[in-house]
Amino acid sequence: MLEEVNNKKFFLFLLSIFVILKINLHAKSENPIEFECLSEIGVSGLFQNEKKFLKDSEFFPYKTVMIFSNNYEKLNEKDNTFKNNLEAKYKFDCKKSEDKSLLTCYPIGNIVTYKIKFSLDTLRYRKSLITDFWIKGKGNEVDYIHISHGYCYNLNN
Repeated sequence: MLEEVNNKKFFLFLLSIFVILKINLHAKSENPIEFECLSEIGVSGLFQNEKKFLKDSEFFPYKTVMIFSNNYEKLNEKDNTFKNNLEAKYKFDCKKSEDKSLLTCYPIGNIVTYKIKFSLDTLRYRKSLITDFWIKGKGNEVDYIHISHGYCYNLNN
């Protein structure tokens, strides 16, 4: 009888440790990771038939905050260029590369926006937008391209 009570106590002890560890791990995985990102260079242009044109541009905001959550599977990007308070911009779903160091993030929903590649090793990013007018046979078969490179700083440290 005493042994049965001790077994139940031991089982409850192990169960409570398991529950506490699970709650702790879940709380850590839900904490968002924030990066302030600055654009180094951006170009925009168009191409149509034999014509090509690229120039320096500010199509993308100069300063943004990228907020990753759910183990880098979700990204919420906010513009921080002109104001100190952040304006929500876009939300993305992200996928990790095989070596887990490069994220490729695609916009959520039907919004035609840019794709982001983000390196967890170097904290550099690339934003790119290429329209599909030529492929779809729309818009005088002109496609527009916008590309920006930049780097980020971890705000959680």
